[in-house]
Amino acid sequence: MNYNWVWGPDNPVLDKAASLSMTLRDADPGHLAALLTTWLDGLSFSPESDHYFWGGWSVRIVDHHGGSAELVFTSGGQDVAESLGDGVDSFYEQVLHPLSTASVVWTELPLN
Repeated sequence: MNYNWVWGPDNPVLDKAASLSMTLRDADPGHLAALLTTWLDGLSFSPESDHYFWGGWSVRIVDHHGGSAELVFTSGGQDVAESLGDGVDSFYEQVLHPLSTASVVWTELPLN
């Protein structure tokens, strides 16, 4: 977790939300789809916001087809770094770690 990004001068009173965009590609689309579905099934879903959530973080599936997916993880408030880290760790353990041919790009989005 980049604490300078979430707790830095752009968020001095921790009132902004931090979002991480993740682009994932894997050579085995079926394996990726199965792992992603199982992980999402363990989360709550809000049809109003189109976000899955758990604790203090949420994730939105921007795109998912074939062997690729784009997700945006978001958290805010006083525990922004810890909860965002929890979401990413959960995703890593349950989806990324079991994939042997995955490539991932993480992008820190502007705080809002």
